[in-house]
Order: sequence, then C-alpha cells, then structure tokens
Amino acid sequence: MNLKTLRIPRLLSATLLTMTLLSLALATPSQAADEPCPCKVIDDVVFGHKDGLALTLDVVTPAENAKGLGIVLVSSGGWHSDKSNIREHNTKRMNEEHWVQGLLKGGYTLFVARHGSGPRYHVPEMVEDIRRAVRFVRLHAEEYGVDPDELGITSGSSGGHLSLMVGLSGDDGRADSEDPVERTSSRVQAIVSWFPPTDLVNWRKPGGYTSIMKSRPGMFEEMFGKVTDIEAQLKSISPIEFVTADDPPLLLLHGDLDFVVPLQQSEVLRDKYQSSNLPVKLIVHRKGMHSEWPGIMDDYPAVWEWFDKYLAKPADAAAAK
Repeated sequence: MNLKTLRIPRLLSATLLTMTLLSLALATPSQAADEPCPCKVIDDVVFGHKDGLALTLDVVTPAENAKGLGIVLVSSGGWHSDKSNIREHNTKRMNEEHWVQGLLKGGYTLFVARHGSGPRYHVPEMVEDIRRAVRFVRLHAEEYGVDPDELGITSGSSGGHLSLMVGLSGDDGRADSEDPVERTSSRVQAIVSWFPPTDLVNWRKPGGYTSIMKSRPGMFEEMFGKVTDIEAQLKSISPIEFVTADDPPLLLLHGDLDFVVPLQQSEVLRDKYQSSNLPVKLIVHRKGMHSEWPGIMDDYPAVWEWFDKYLAKPADAAAAK
C-alpha cells in the first residue's frame, strides 16, 4: 500500500524557522490511532497528463463499513507534491499519519491527489491540477463505489489552500471540450481545511505580504514564476477573494500556536463566510502548532460529522436518525 508524502510546508518567512523546528520537535511521531484501518489501495491512477508527465492519485477504500462517500485528499506541502518510490515508506506513512487514517476510520473512500510542483509548475497551475482530479473522480465515481453528486475535499496548509481554491471556484465543466474529464463538474459539496493560507495579501495584518517580500526575497517568484503585479497575483490565489453565495459548507481547523500559518488566516475566512450566510465552523485547537499536534486524531470526529452532514442525501440523513 502506497501513500503520498504530506511534507511539512516551506516557511512563509525565514524568521519563523526556529519556531517551526521547535514545533516539529514537540509533535509526536505518530498521530494515527494504534491500529491502522484496514483498507484497499489502488496506486497511481492517472487522472491527466502535462508536458509528457502523468498526474496521479491513489484510491484508498476502507476494507469494512465504507460509506460510499468520496473525499479528495490533496497531497501537498509547501506547494510541493511527491511520493516515495519505496513501497514500504508509503505504507509506513499511511499507517502512522493522521491524514489518511483519520478519514479512513470515518468510512470515507479517499482519492489522494498529487499536483505538479515547483520550480517547473506554479501555484495557479496546481489549482488546475487538483480541479482536474475532482472532475476525474466524479466521472469515475461509480467505478470506485462513491456517489458522484456528493464529493468532499480536504487537506492541510498548502493542501488546505488548494482545497479551498478548488472548492470555492468550482464549475460545471466545459461542454465543448473533447476531453470527457473537462466536460465534468469540478464542484465539491463540502470542504474541510486545516490551517490554510486564505488571504495572501493581508498576511497577519493589512498589506502584510510586504514583510514576506523583505524577509524572503524570491518567494513570490517561486509561487508565480514571474511577478508582474504582486497584489493582483496574490489575490488570484487567495481563497477569501472567491467566496460567493453558493459555496460549499466549510469546516476550518487551526492551532492557536501556529507560527507558520497564523490563526488569523482561518479567522478572516470564517468571518467572510459568516457575512455571506454560508455554513462555516472554525475549531481552534489550544496550543496547537503547525501540521499536527498531540491528540490530533481526537479532532476527526468533528470532521466526520461535517462530511456526514453535508455529503449525505436527505434520505440518507433521515435513515441515520
């Protein structure tokens, strides 16, 4: 069984390095429950091609009590996505890390999707990669035993950011495309995002991106390739700029000691959702740092409740009462 690598994100500011290393040192090495959830895995399903390279995802299904609900789990750390060539490494990660185990134990079928990474590809292209993954999953939903009309998306940090970008900018597909995947909707019905960047212009404070420019020259070139109008470019990948009245219900989870992505980033998106009268909830984990924290598996029942509430059809919800 292979799994994507969910790496610790690159720092958004060099001055945060010491605090982040401390956060990693304090985190327990394994946040999954003692016994990994038995599952069936289909590795490296190709959902697209670019520049002669394959875009792939893994399909991970609980061996028992699968709900028939599909969740796209974005594999990303610092807007980089990869997977080990060594099977045992991937198996160990899947059995020990909370990202997959937390969702498998909730009965969801996971589509662990990887995107093109820098320096060859940039953040706007990564959004398109994950958007295509959602289209592919919906098109092939019956094959994998999930409901095409009830898909969720989730991940953390840069993966949480990409989950939001795709979830808040879904479309019905291009009817004139020759590609059946591109003719398929990229809309999702629920989002769960852990400690995500949401407003890259107003990082910590209004216009806060300027402090990043001073502390880490070249970062925005990594994100965009070429910087032409930085505020406009940052807005183009800031989820808060894409909130509209028909967006999916959103659950946010964030630690209040996150020195990589400030809690403020989840708070402002929650506020924007509330002002738009959209279903939203922010869970703040006291003394939680970035990527994971001791007892993080205890937060997954809230994730299951969110997905079950907003992915279940009315008849299913009534039967569950």
